[in-house]
Amino acid sequence: MKSLMKRVFAAAAAIATVFGLAATTVATANAADNATLTVSTTDAKFAGKTVNAYKMFSATVSGDGKAVSYTLTDEWKPFFKNSTASGLTGATDANVNDKANEYVSSLTGKEKDLVAFAAKASNWAQKNNITAATTTVSTDATDGKYTATFTGLDYGYYVVAVPGATLANASGQYATLVSVDRTNVTANIKGDLPTVVKKVNGESATSAKIGDTLTFTLTSTIPDMSAYDTYTFNFKDTLSQGLTFGQVTSVTVDGVTDPLTVNTDYTVTTPTTSDNTLTVSMKDFKKQQANAGKTITVTYTATLNKDAVVDGHGNTNSATIQYSNNPSSGGTGESEPSKVRVFTYGFTVDKYTGDSYTPDAARLPGAKFTLAPKNGEPMSFVKVKDGNATENAVYRVAKTGEEGATTTIITPANGKVVFQGLENGEYTLTETKAPAGYNKLASAIGVKVNGSNDGTDTTNATVNITYNNDNNDTTYDQTASNGVIPVQNKSGVVLPGTGGMGTIAFTVIGVLVIALGVAWTLKRKNA
Repeated sequence: MKSLMKRVFAAAAAIATVFGLAATTVATANAADNATLTVSTTDAKFAGKTVNAYKMFSATVSGDGKAVSYTLTDEWKPFFKNSTASGLTGATDANVNDKANEYVSSLTGKEKDLVAFAAKASNWAQKNNITAATTTVSTDATDGKYTATFTGLDYGYYVVAVPGATLANASGQYATLVSVDRTNVTANIKGDLPTVVKKVNGESATSAKIGDTLTFTLTSTIPDMSAYDTYTFNFKDTLSQGLTFGQVTSVTVDGVTDPLTVNTDYTVTTPTTSDNTLTVSMKDFKKQQANAGKTITVTYTATLNKDAVVDGHGNTNSATIQYSNNPSSGGTGESEPSKVRVFTYGFTVDKYTGDSYTPDAARLPGAKFTLAPKNGEPMSFVKVKDGNATENAVYRVAKTGEEGATTTIITPANGKVVFQGLENGEYTLTETKAPAGYNKLASAIGVKVNGSNDGTDTTNATVNITYNNDNNDTTYDQTASNGVIPVQNKSGVVLPGTGGMGTIAFTVIGVLVIALGVAWTLKRKNA
């Protein structure tokens, strides 16, 4: 009899110590189930996302809090009876509670197996629409952490996951298992959400001149789609009005020799005048499950056009991933946007005359200039605004073959002309013709355009325009204040001749003396 009682108490103790929690006494009823579970993360991409907490087991805690016993909930019994879903074998209606307790308890200390179990449990709960407590991750970080708080929870053993979360690391952990067996419990959000990284010419920002063709890449990671029968995975890229879409040149998976095929593996929806969004939609993406964790990259081209913003915030373009986040309902989520900026720059020439450069100095219309890359041929421009006595003339870089393009830039009545649509670099400004009555510049002017940005889309670029008065010089020792380069012309002077009115008078008198002498000589001969 004593032996039997020992076995009974031993069995009870074994159940009470499930999940590695030692039990020293048989658990008694909870005084109250009103627990708070706070989960947190330092990762901003979880901000504002929903978090689900699925109660797998109910828990009863002893009065002294040292012993916990767990009872499997009815909703989770099918999970453990399905060996494919849970990994547990031999569970029946009669023994599923004990088998589930024993199985989960056996995973204690086996990190890899526990992680795999958490993933299976999370996937199954999402796919089967299991009841969950829900809350939302804060959008503002406190002490560097974004938090989500569940209140009024029953004691129990929970699977906590963000819908749509996938592989977090090499071990594949993207669900948190947590025992809520006291008033306040904390845990960390596990997993990763699909993200995209956008680059332009391999960088987060670049400069270009109008008409340049740029290469954009959109890179993401193929998620774990094991919980899904079908999976939505779309690249969505919004181009600025300053970009004209070219074409998708490739879609590739890292480590896979052949690129994916348009209309077989993906489709392309090109931007329109009303919706400047490029969409690359993956077809039958679930077949890429074998490549989960590998990078997938979309590459496309676009041209900087006449509507490009000059200086300022630049031309901002953003991309997101639209992805499945609910295998039971087919719902989707959208990643945080990844942004790049394309900058194009400009400067102003102010043509004046006089001893000093002041607002009151006389301005000169009619001066003609060319602008060329240093050691290059003159660039073509299109006049986009006529200047007058009060307004600047504006010329932008012309696209190849554009109608009305010219290499000659002419100053208006106020003497000021704006060059727009330039990339960073060195240029040669040459005066080809001075205004009537003024001397042309003796040498060309070297101009250096150097723009930079701080990586955000809410601040203006910093643009430094420097120049020199000798294009052969390798230094640019003068700074264009507010991007304005003053160019002085000096008036021409009437050069002195070698004769004047006095000389002419003496010449006339000399001629008369000679004539009179000839006449006197002739008269004497005839006498």
